[in-house]
Amino acid sequence: MASLLLLGILLAACQSGPATRGGLPGLFGGAPQRVAPGPGAPPQTGAGQANVPPVGMPAPQLPRPAMPADGIETQPLPPLAAPGLVPPGGADVIRIGFLAPLSGPNAGIGRALFDAAQLALFDLADDRLLLLPRDTAGQPEKAAAAATQLLAEGAQIIIGPLFSSATSAVAPLAQSRGVRVLSFSTDRAVAGNGVYLLGFTPDQQIARVISYSRSKGMTRFAMLAPDSAYGNAVAQAASEAVLQAGAELARVDRYPGDAADLTPVVRRFAAGLRALPPRPVDPALAPATPATSLPAASGTELPPARVDAVLLPEGGARLRALAPLLPFFDIDPRVVKFLGTGLWDEASLGTEPALVGGWYAAPAPEGFADFARRFEQSFGRRPPRLASIAYDATALAGILARQGGAAAFTDPVLTNPDGFAGYDGIFRFRADGIVERGLAVLEVQRRGSRVIDPAPASFQPPVN
Repeated sequence: MASLLLLGILLAACQSGPATRGGLPGLFGGAPQRVAPGPGAPPQTGAGQANVPPVGMPAPQLPRPAMPADGIETQPLPPLAAPGLVPPGGADVIRIGFLAPLSGPNAGIGRALFDAAQLALFDLADDRLLLLPRDTAGQPEKAAAAATQLLAEGAQIIIGPLFSSATSAVAPLAQSRGVRVLSFSTDRAVAGNGVYLLGFTPDQQIARVISYSRSKGMTRFAMLAPDSAYGNAVAQAASEAVLQAGAELARVDRYPGDAADLTPVVRRFAAGLRALPPRPVDPALAPATPATSLPAASGTELPPARVDAVLLPEGGARLRALAPLLPFFDIDPRVVKFLGTGLWDEASLGTEPALVGGWYAAPAPEGFADFARRFEQSFGRRPPRLASIAYDATALAGILARQGGAAAFTDPVLTNPDGFAGYDGIFRFRADGIVERGLAVLEVQRRGSRVIDPAPASFQPPVN
């Protein structure tokens, strides 16, 4: 379990370190600074960062849209200073390349990713580590040019880019130099050959929530999904997950991702469910527990359920438009459990009554809450959901470098089966470049969500 404890070393340093530490190295060519502003001090950019208060998260715990950049509102940002290569003294410098859209329409999330990486570097407080940020502008050709520059400057590992198209452009360049890439993408097609995915992949979210639902006696599932790349990935994952769970995917309906009115879609879907034969009951398991947040009115008979659960892989405004149409067409959340993906991981989802009581899989929320609090104290704004992954990736690169220098950035080290622990729980990389994460199952409530099945603390199989 040694590898699982690696990122916990960083947390221990955060918890027991002095109240004031030296600032970050001059990532944009500035000199290191010592800063110790009090609460409410203005956020810093570039060389110096606000002091990070201790966090009370137990070791070894440390770091969408669940598809990168979906639902992220961007805002104008001041221009970045031209990055400069200012290595610390000594021959044992570890150069960590960092690719993100620091300009263009996705600059907001790109800057948040970079700020999270700086926060990790600050916590590591190791003068041998040099973070080299380069702007991809969210474009494959610029990502390739930035990666070429990083490799020429001696980057020994690359964190990023954000999008799969940019990752595809960077991958062969890094591979030709034997440099590993930790991409924020969730697209399995770009993984492998030295590229490791960091993003929250929908297939694992689907498998987790369906497995949990099956353990509660649910045997027949249906899905209503957008006709998009994300919908395709979820549909494939759902088919595999129900088969693995010994259940049935009784109906799948798709709809155009840009459909202005979802009413005809839901009407057709509901009619298809009514046409199904009665659902089978598994006597070996307890009956499925429906949501009880919407009690039936006196004298009202609940409609018969032909499926145990309906999977709705949507998020944001689209999910809020879709959800109330389901009970309108007699798909009642009191008798049919609504299931979601990581796109449901937003605090305000419970304002839509039809979704209250629904289940979805995501990292345990406590870790990101701690990270978000530290990020906001340091930079004066709330981070997007993906930012904690950038912290984890940078912390991982830094701690591996401490253990073995640049020689630690190898496939056998990165694919250690024990994995690592971050702000978003445990994670490990498979040989094919796909990340595996320990996920919790959460239930939507009127004010936020609550964990109903905790995330695992280890990748070791449970002892019977």
